[in-house]
Amino acid sequence: MKKLVSALLATSALTLSAPAFAQDAPAPADDNDSATVVQPEAPSSNEELAAKAAFLEAQVEALQEQLNEIKTALGKATPSWKGAPVLADPDSGWTFKPRGRIQYDAGYIENPNDSIATRNLGFNSRVRRVRLGAEGTIPGGFGYKFEMDFANSAVGFGDVILTYAPKDKPWSLTIGNHESHDGLEQITSSRFISFLERAQMNDAFTNTRRLGISLGLQNKANTARFAAGLFTGHSIDAGFDNEGWIAAARATYSPQALGGMVHLGANVQHRQFQSNNGVTLSNSVGAPSTNQQARYRARPFLQTTDVRFVDTGNFAAKSDTIVGAEIAGIFGPFHVAGEAQWTKVDALRAGDTATGLDAFPTATFLVPSDDPSFFSYYAEAGWFITGETRGYKNGIWDRTKVSKPFSKKGWGALQANVRYDFLDLNSRALQQGFTNNFTTGAATASNSLARGGTQTGFLASLIWLPEDYIRFMVQFAHTRVQGGPFAATVRPTSTEPLDERSYGVNSVAAKAQVDF
Repeated sequence: MKKLVSALLATSALTLSAPAFAQDAPAPADDNDSATVVQPEAPSSNEELAAKAAFLEAQVEALQEQLNEIKTALGKATPSWKGAPVLADPDSGWTFKPRGRIQYDAGYIENPNDSIATRNLGFNSRVRRVRLGAEGTIPGGFGYKFEMDFANSAVGFGDVILTYAPKDKPWSLTIGNHESHDGLEQITSSRFISFLERAQMNDAFTNTRRLGISLGLQNKANTARFAAGLFTGHSIDAGFDNEGWIAAARATYSPQALGGMVHLGANVQHRQFQSNNGVTLSNSVGAPSTNQQARYRARPFLQTTDVRFVDTGNFAAKSDTIVGAEIAGIFGPFHVAGEAQWTKVDALRAGDTATGLDAFPTATFLVPSDDPSFFSYYAEAGWFITGETRGYKNGIWDRTKVSKPFSKKGWGALQANVRYDFLDLNSRALQQGFTNNFTTGAATASNSLARGGTQTGFLASLIWLPEDYIRFMVQFAHTRVQGGPFAATVRPTSTEPLDERSYGVNSVAAKAQVDF
């Protein structure tokens, strides 16, 4: 650049000097003229030429310095792009990036034998998520992220957190509304999961975000990670619950092995329920933050219906403990994954009395004959037909980079997945429970084989990513139900016990997604 400018300036100087000589020279004399011929001036000395060259070189250097300053200013003012503009000031350390997602679901699910009296089976569509927020960094090692969800005319919250990660240190802190160190798929963003919904263990055991503080640790290679936190019993809401709490921890190890990457993990949560505080029962009861009641249930692998074929119903309990195991692997375009979770509930006992804040909204309430326990697991496999590798980062699934997107005259990425998903909500301790009067302590037998049930899913999905930030998915699921609250309705003439009557339900659904 410098040589080019020098050459241009030198050429300009020579060009400007040529007309000057031409004006000084006299016009040629005619044969009849006797005019005096004027001789041109002698060229400049070498010293003068050297001085002019030095002056021009100084000018070139000044111009180059100004160009560099302009380039630097433009670099600071021009944002990079990661699905949305990323504004960054490298001098101060501040960054800002808007973020969000839109997910729209449509699906059809059978009404088994047309026997269930509800209009919430069949075809339906739903705006699953409409999230808007931002994330970035703050000088000193701080970071932030917040998301609000406006789907279905209601306002909810995703991550609303402040983080601190000191430079060159193996630890970090997170405070705010975030996942309480559940399993692999629950912590993974819904943008990157293999099916329309996460595995049913997360729905049944109410794994979700809570308000709390967490400490994270990792080794230098970022192959071993550990996180532990203490959370309130609720997420961002208008309540004032102050007694429910959760202690949780998760550890993962993800070395390169077997020609790819292997993920091993374990997680545990202990959730202490909030006192009743005079609340009124409703169908939404189930989150451990509500009161000293528990309820475990799951949808049939999509949320275009509110019908649950497996459901324990409400029962009196003080706390529960969830233990989980994780395993996964990525081998080129192939991946495999599986998780299992066991839930043990600390139930109230028949003959107990409850007064004050522990009083139930009604004098009588169901209590199990012992502490119920529940179990769920899934196993899945997937293949990128177009050759991509499933994204993975920091112990969770991440974005997959499309090799040949539409914008580069390709057809995008295509992924096929299959899954087996099993949930067991049966418990003899619950089915052979008692109706307990918490005022007098009197208890009477209250047997019901319709409580709980098992639900098994056989799922297949096809995912198409035309670009990095656009996703389309179709899913087929065959759901096999045994027992549960609808067993008598679906199979009324069966002579089998209610908890052994089984039936099948098919569903097909699709999702369209854009995120940034």
